Amino acid sequence: MRLGAADASAAARLRETVGDRRARIRLDDESVHVCFRGAELEVRKARRGKVDGEGATDRQTVLDLLDGWIEVKDAILDGRLDVHASPEDVHRIFVAIEIVIDGSARAPALQALARDFRRDPCREARARPRAATRRTPWFPPRAEPDEAEMLTRLDLLPDGGEN
Repeated sequence: MRLGAADASAAARLRETVGDRRARIRLDDESVHVCFRGAELEVRKARRGKVDGEGATDRQTVLDLLDGWIEVKDAILDGRLDVHASPEDVHRIFVAIEIVIDGSARAPALQALARDFRRDPCREARARPRAATRRTPWFPPRAEPDEAEMLTRLDLLPDGGEN
């Protein structure tokens, strides 16, 4: 794995984050299944089958993520990165993407891969970068008074009833 050659601890964090999960990743019109087999990342042409999570995006979004024009959470909130998985696995997807993006700044092999991706003659030329559309941080909405009362009554609120 290219990340492991440059940063063994980042590769270990990625492996620990992903565990034995399988994902289907779609970029534009191409789909692959990815999973770890031991320490090696296995990438295969996507087929039908069970996966733990799915993600889809386009080339422009990948380039904007790599270049720091947008963050993973903003790409999801703006609808540029479509993710389907359990809440825990969505979080793991976030972490995995961040590990790879962070590691790519120090991994010459990943930088070369990004250069090849940018220059691929079979793909459209890069469009103008698009930053996130949100100008304020996103926070989950607060519970309505009736909902908060019910959650308190059922002892389902964290931290002693604070909502």
